[in-house]
Amino acid sequence: MSKKKMKLKEYDVALATRNFEIELFWKRSVFFWGFIASAFVGYATVIKNNPALAFVLACFGFVCSIAWSLVNRGSKYWQENWESIVANIEDDITGELFKYRARQQPKGIWLSSRQFSVSKVTIALSDFTCLIWFGFMLYHLMKHMQLPLCLQGSLLVVMIFFLTIIFVVFMVIFGRSSHV
Repeated sequence: MSKKKMKLKEYDVALATRNFEIELFWKRSVFFWGFIASAFVGYATVIKNNPALAFVLACFGFVCSIAWSLVNRGSKYWQENWESIVANIEDDITGELFKYRARQQPKGIWLSSRQFSVSKVTIALSDFTCLIWFGFMLYHLMKHMQLPLCLQGSLLVVMIFFLTIIFVVFMVIFGRSSHV
């Protein structure tokens, strides 16, 4: 195979992989939205009658939101990786197609396009969702758990809280992909 054909094949594979990473980003988000939305509905349903179960659901929602945030960052990492590869190869194949930015069409202040990263905004939303769940967890700890903990049966809730935090820390530490 000639060097030119090899470069073209390399470009096609890099572009297809970049597009696949973008598609996977959204599929993964929908997956996590399902769990997080279910946790919100469950939480809202049981908060008045069963605060202990609401707390467990808040812990579950928090873990799902942290996982979503981490997966979003991982997806963004691989998308940018393949975009860099495409950008390095494209000069020889298409010129500066992905590096070029066309002039913005004037549409007024309100409806005009802006240079926002869809994936970065999604990462910010997932981080905000983490904060909401963490706030729910703290709310339960402050409102329903008073000293002495073991006399009120809330030791289990405090243990669940700390196990949730430990699990999240482990997920952040050990959830990183390894380079082959």
